[in-house]
Amino acid sequence: MAITNIHLMAKSAVNDLQDLSNDELDMIINDEEKIDEILLTLGQSYLKDIEDDKDNLIAENNSLAESNLSREPELVEGREKLSSLYEEIERMTKLVDEKNVELRSKGGNISLETALALLQTAASEIEEESEDCAKKFLSGEIELEEFLEQFAVKRKLMHIRLVKADKLSKILQRGDPLSSNMPNYINAPPVNINSGYFPGIPTSPPSALPYPTGPLNMPMANMSYFNNHFN
Repeated sequence: MAITNIHLMAKSAVNDLQDLSNDELDMIINDEEKIDEILLTLGQSYLKDIEDDKDNLIAENNSLAESNLSREPELVEGREKLSSLYEEIERMTKLVDEKNVELRSKGGNISLETALALLQTAASEIEEESEDCAKKFLSGEIELEEFLEQFAVKRKLMHIRLVKADKLSKILQRGDPLSSNMPNYINAPPVNINSGYFPGIPTSPPSALPYPTGPLNMPMANMSYFNNHFN
């Protein structure tokens, strides 16, 4: 508002001076009292507006300064939290990098396809061992208690390996998210597991382990059952 008043007053003064001759203008320039008289004719209201605007600006600046000072502890606390979070991010990033290096070093150069083939082979081998255990029992080489203990452990281990192989096979079918830079090999062919010796054992890995982890109390078939299946 003060700026607008100044423009209006200045325009009015120019209008009053534009009709004067050069000689009259020279006289005014060289006469300070005349200049003061012209300024006084412009009115004093705009000077008050300027003074009011100045006071308002000073008050606003003081208010902002006080507000900033009152929030300084909050700003300092926020800065400290930000610095702490940044340090935590750096620490976690370093930890992740170290774990990644450790994981790759432990994994060596074995691909997931190779790991799957090894699991399937191990499951097949442990199945053969359980079959040998059953044959030894039928031939009288081992006692019933020893047979129950060895057979249950081997069959349980076989199913665990089959479950792991099945999960790994599904990961390979979806694509390995941890080795996106590796070429996409064809999945290793599954190893056929012979379940004909003991009916009721599924060829695909069960959702839960078929054998208890506690003390084993398993009923046994009579001798005619083994004779029918192994002789």
